[in-house]
Amino acid sequence: MTFLELTIRLTETLRQETMLARSGALGQLRRAAVAKQGAFEAFREACAARDAQSPGSPEEQEALRNLLVAANESALVLEAVKGTLDEFVAKLKAAVSSLADSGTYGPSAWRSRHVQAVHLDASA
Repeated sequence: MTFLELTIRLTETLRQETMLARSGALGQLRRAAVAKQGAFEAFREACAARDAQSPGSPEEQEALRNLLVAANESALVLEAVKGTLDEFVAKLKAAVSSLADSGTYGPSAWRSRHVQAVHLDASA
């Protein structure tokens, strides 16, 4: 593939990942991330093989601008998704912790034996 084709391919994979993240299709997001990594690796190799002194054709320059726009948009959307998931996990942990609080079980709670039923971590 040419440098231009690889740049366009990487841009398209970024846009696909962004669209999936925006729509909440988290199950499909993993495949999109893997595709993006493959496209990025091919793009990186093409960049390394290019003459650093050559600015490239106008089409290549436009494709690189489009790539940067797509990368910025993807970063913003993925950060928003991460923030939403982090907030959900924090609220869930707080809810579970309140259940594990011995005061939750009523006046005789001080006598109850109490075991934390759930452990959540960042991979939840």
